[in-house]
Amino acid sequence: MTIAVNPETQPKVSRRRRKLSLQYSAYFIHSLMGLKLTLLLTVVLLSGALATVQQEIDWLLYDEMRAQVQQERLGAGELLDKLQAAYPDNGMFFFRTAEDYPHLNAYARYIDNQGGWRQAWIDPYSGEVTGDTVLLTVGQFIGFLHATLFLPAIGNSVVNALGLLVLISLITGLIAVPKFWRYFLVWPRRGNLRVFLGDLHRLVGLWSLWIVLIIGVTGSWWFYQDPFVKYFGVPDVVAAHREAPVLEPSQLSELAVAGVPAALTAAQVVERVTAAYPDLQINVINPPEHNAEPYEVIGKRDEWLLSEWKGDRVFVHPYTGEIIATYTTAEFSPVQRFDLAMQPLHYGTWAHKSADITVKVIYLIGGLAMSFLAISGLIVTYKRVRRAAKKAQRYSLLRKRLLALWKVVRPWGGPMGVFKYFNLLALIGICYGTNVALTLSEQGTRGSGYLYAEQSVGPWQVSMNAVAGLLEKDLPPIRPGVSTVLNASLSSEALQQIQFIYANVGEPLALEEVEEFIHGPIGAKHMELEVPEQIDEETLLWVTAVDWQGQVYRRAWPLLPNGELTYKAQ
Repeated sequence: MTIAVNPETQPKVSRRRRKLSLQYSAYFIHSLMGLKLTLLLTVVLLSGALATVQQEIDWLLYDEMRAQVQQERLGAGELLDKLQAAYPDNGMFFFRTAEDYPHLNAYARYIDNQGGWRQAWIDPYSGEVTGDTVLLTVGQFIGFLHATLFLPAIGNSVVNALGLLVLISLITGLIAVPKFWRYFLVWPRRGNLRVFLGDLHRLVGLWSLWIVLIIGVTGSWWFYQDPFVKYFGVPDVVAAHREAPVLEPSQLSELAVAGVPAALTAAQVVERVTAAYPDLQINVINPPEHNAEPYEVIGKRDEWLLSEWKGDRVFVHPYTGEIIATYTTAEFSPVQRFDLAMQPLHYGTWAHKSADITVKVIYLIGGLAMSFLAISGLIVTYKRVRRAAKKAQRYSLLRKRLLALWKVVRPWGGPMGVFKYFNLLALIGICYGTNVALTLSEQGTRGSGYLYAEQSVGPWQVSMNAVAGLLEKDLPPIRPGVSTVLNASLSSEALQQIQFIYANVGEPLALEEVEEFIHGPIGAKHMELEVPEQIDEETLLWVTAVDWQGQVYRRAWPLLPNGELTYKAQ
């Protein structure tokens, strides 16, 4: 006998099962993603919410930052010259005009005599130097915490990975809620705490879709670049930006015919730039850090989704005032422009003038909402797991045994399982890194690593200090195949008389073979020293100095500590 089957009924069951399976899988992934890393994710989300208004937090806390608004602002170059005159023993670098923020003072960074990083502030209207603050102000601390978690080497990668986690949570959360658009105006039920928080979690999540999408996309984009491009060598889809031009030694030699040439002031440099580009709003000035480096003046016109230190770049000869090169945003490829838009999109700094604070407050609310989603998701899942565990106890012997086994396997119990340890280790690392960062902000890296005793290099006295890095000062600075930071100490008179100075390991290099000079502002001269794969106790560190007349002087130190010329810092 043949049984007739209605072909219209069977697919419906199949589709329903597929839908349920898809929704369940999405819900499982959504719960797993947010649950296992909740503590770490909450730190990143909450610090990110506050990081949107980090500048405003500092403005409220530090008198040095508040400007007395007047009608006319002084020129950017004049302000930088005034700051440098106020701190003659400490070279200024990264001068920010704060042109978009009328109530905020301009500032430049410098390194103090103890090696600590500080910011010097100046009123852009009166030209009065209002004082200085540590680099890690309260707001800056929040910003660095969000970006790096103060974890050496891996901090950026961990934060970026959480961006991908946010994006996956967004997609799976929408799939797990069928016809989610119906719930935008559905108020949470009040049956019990789990039900109320679950409904509120869904409601807040729906109204926060915009910020979750922004954070997920930008974080995932950066996750591809760090760690994959940075550490694993995968292809970089963003073409490298053009490098800053440098002056040829022959160009400098022509200037030295009559002796040591006199450099232009920052005010004179800015005059050249504004004459050539009158519509350019100057946001950042980077003074040269060695004699072959030009002034870099960064500004913008009316571009959107562009951070203030990523606009047009104008390079000016520090001795003649000639504009050597200009790199404009119009030259960027679509992918480069997309990449530059990520930071203002992520932090909410894309609005101009009066709209800036409004956008930042909206981002702050969105960031706090995301923090609530992480915490409420943990509570809801924890209560649901507890409830399911209690039900399992009333069922079969097999389920009871599986439950007992699970209680043994999970380290602390609860829904986070072994990931509790990961969260705990991450939090311990954050606390340690924070302590190191706060110490370095005040003390710098001087006095750590290896010290190279003062010796004469020609007519000048030079001493050096090798350190592994700003957040790695306790690590051995000289490791085979790993570059290190070499700080050099010279007098201001020596810096005026020396045209170029550089260091290398092994045999001394000729000037045309050098890829990096000892550079930096006054009081903070340094370079990244390449250490070969093969080194021993006989390996030498060479320093070469060339004066303005072309005379070459050299001196060597043992690369590794020998207790005499080279020794470990105490």
